[in-house]
Amino acid sequence: MGAGKMIRLSSVIEQFEAGFLAQYGSTLLPSQRKALSAIKQCRSSHSPLMKVSCSDCDQFSYVPQEVNCR
Repeated sequence: MGAGKMIRLSSVIEQFEAGFLAQYGSTLLPSQRKALSAIKQCRSSHSPLMKVSCSDCDQFSYVPQEVNCR
């Protein structure tokens, strides 16, 4: 991973979820499973989009919103 590169938590969950659930799934609370699911969806193509714009040049784009699961 180079400088300035960010890893999304959702990517980590997607990569390790199966092994994690195999090892700890029987001890997870429903609220913990719900949180894992929400984090996995956070800022993904399944997230609602938010319009962001530049106040200097008036250009805009749409970015996935984060999921508030705290």
